Amino acid sequence: MNDDILDVKEWIQYAQDDYDCAVAIAKANNPYSPRIACNHCQQSAEKILKAYTIAKEGTRIKEHDLVKLLKQCMQHSLDFNTLDAVCTALNAYAKAMRYPSGIKLTVSDMNQALDHARNILEFTKSKLKDLGYEYVS
Repeated sequence: MNDDILDVKEWIQYAQDDYDCAVAIAKANNPYSPRIACNHCQQSAEKILKAYTIAKEGTRIKEHDLVKLLKQCMQHSLDFNTLDAVCTALNAYAKAMRYPSGIKLTVSDMNQALDHARNILEFTKSKLKDLGYEYVS
């Protein structure tokens, strides 16, 4: 994988794809849907925040922690502080999603993660649109 892909529109597309995948998985309503959907929600949020930092800084931060990525975004726009609680909530799922942890995510967790990811995605896409990076599906 090329870690230096800096095409903002491609990062936006991947973030949207992860969110859309999470929605589809949630609709499938399988026993593993909450864990997999939560993972895609976190990935969507991570990628859209990285898209913003790439747009503003021209470089990608090699970070997976949403709160740290959010703080980087806040260096360019304090409005991102409105996403603090949702980024913190999605971060809490990270260990449970990726590795065996004994934590069982529920449908309620999944629905909350979908809401959080949608909020992060839509807010950040709006900020990116203001910078000239409009997402067109």
